[in-house]
Amino acid sequence: MKYKFLIVFILFSCVKLDNSNPTIYNYNVIAYMVSGNDTQLIFFDRTYKPTEEHHYGMEGANIIVFNKDSTYQFLYPKSIDTINYYYSVFNPKPSDTLFLKVITPTSETLYSKTYIPSDFQIIQPIENETILIPSNKLIIWTKSNGAVLYKLNAYKTLRDTSKGFQIPYLATDTFSDMFSYNYFFKDTGLYTISIMALNDAVSKYLNKGEGNVENAEGVFGGVVMKKVHVFIRTQ
Repeated sequence: MKYKFLIVFILFSCVKLDNSNPTIYNYNVIAYMVSGNDTQLIFFDRTYKPTEEHHYGMEGANIIVFNKDSTYQFLYPKSIDTINYYYSVFNPKPSDTLFLKVITPTSETLYSKTYIPSDFQIIQPIENETILIPSNKLIIWTKSNGAVLYKLNAYKTLRDTSKGFQIPYLATDTFSDMFSYNYFFKDTGLYTISIMALNDAVSKYLNKGEGNVENAEGVFGGVVMKKVHVFIRTQ
């Protein structure tokens, strides 16, 4: 579940054609650095015409992410849901500044820079709290400096993957009335609620399709993720 966020944007990006931008780039890069994940994933592929078959991942790139202290080499492949990623094992720190460098198979160089929003905490619900759905109880968290949007998902800790993709709850403030909607909590059981604080680059790409990778389509963004587990009882 923690990778579903990245997968959705990859599927969107592979078919996205921005007619307002006359520049057609050769490559597509989707890179969300998530503080709260021990493994970071980057999707890299060439761009495709609408009539071409998509392969969802291309080998042969040299990809690194670095800050003032460390450099992280990304390896290939890590396959999730038929998509092939480059991956590296590290957990970015909140409030850090990161740089991306990609050497493509055709020796083009792609650059980008991003930041991780500051740390935040979930105030309520508390861990393993029982909630009767629908409820007027709010999910509340502290502000993450540098975050312009928050993305919430709820999923069964032991979930039925056949239920498909769930539309996320998006918030611009530090609270959510997610518990008032049966859509997010259809069954009784133990759920994980994830809250992702998204930086400006992620928000612009999500809302406007605006990327920030030099010489390529795509985005290099920063995220802070927190989770809480609750027991849901449905009426």
